[in-house]
Amino acid sequence: MHGDKLNNIIDVKDLVEELEILKKKLSFYKTFFDNTSEALFIVEPETWKVVETNDISSILLRKRKEEIIGSVIPQFKRIFKLLKKSNSPVILSEMSLDAADDSSLMVEITARFINYDGKQLIQATARDVSEQHQLTDKLVQADKLVLLGQLTASVAHEIRNPLAAVNLNLQIIQRKIPAESPEITFVKTALQGVERINRIVEVTLNFSRSSSPDIQFVDFNKLIPQTMELFSSAVKRKKIDFILNLENNLPTVYADYKQMQQVLINLIKNAADAITKQGSINIKTYSDKISKNTDDYSVVVAISDSGTGIAPEDLPKIFNPFFTRKEEGTGLGLPITQRILHQYKGSIDVESVLGQGTTFYIKLPAKKKE
Repeated sequence: MHGDKLNNIIDVKDLVEELEILKKKLSFYKTFFDNTSEALFIVEPETWKVVETNDISSILLRKRKEEIIGSVIPQFKRIFKLLKKSNSPVILSEMSLDAADDSSLMVEITARFINYDGKQLIQATARDVSEQHQLTDKLVQADKLVLLGQLTASVAHEIRNPLAAVNLNLQIIQRKIPAESPEITFVKTALQGVERINRIVEVTLNFSRSSSPDIQFVDFNKLIPQTMELFSSAVKRKKIDFILNLENNLPTVYADYKQMQQVLINLIKNAADAITKQGSINIKTYSDKISKNTDDYSVVVAISDSGTGIAPEDLPKIFNPFFTRKEEGTGLGLPITQRILHQYKGSIDVESVLGQGTTFYIKLPAKKKE
């Protein structure tokens, strides 16, 4: 009798020890599951519900883990079909996931089937490739600009010769028509059109023409006030207030001085054009660390205006050559600006709210003087 009780106590003790070992193992595997370098999703086919996920997915989607588990991600239906068709046990694909702030993330998915408790589930890891796609888009845009440069030079030269003949003949006609004649208005309108075409041709040729840059150390804190002097008449005519917020000891940029001035001219002119009667243009400079693991910095120039803003449907087009909403615009200012910045491994970003204003951010790698 006592022996049976003793055996039962020993059995319970062994069971408790086994449970403790199992608990430690579960904790061990859960720690690795939660702390993988990529977001991990276990998804149930047919319902497309997330059965389990890890902590990295919360960071990726900017949602609490509890919100993700049980949520439906219908995009996994396509992943399921790819797995069914594939001869390989693992497939690699891309899809878009919705984050908490209503933004859309492009992620690279590595997925496979797993069997658990008699059920077939989808195990998928997700890696954010949004920045990679943005970089690819910029490279495609750069290729377009190169192609445009090759095509426009010959086209512009072909236009220039007959345009000069049209301009000359219109001036001769203008001299022969009496000043009080009603026909003189039509001739003047035609001459204005010729002048605008000629201006577009000149800008196009400058866009496509390559020149040897004069590389030197450029201090934007000095360049910005010098460039602003060129806009003194526009400031008076529209009552525009310039507000400068320049960071002390701003690093220099190693680039062509005139090209950097051209970048500022294009952006400040756009800001001034966006203001109808009165408003402000805020120009800010600061340095920004490229990443936590390096001592490299970027020089950032932010140019903000209180103007009309850019329509959401126009934002993706503003760097397309010849796209403009301005009556007298050529649509080449921003593409030229982008091309110049790419030449020096820089970038340009924009944020705009229709009716409130626009901010352009230009970033260039900082250069320390030896």
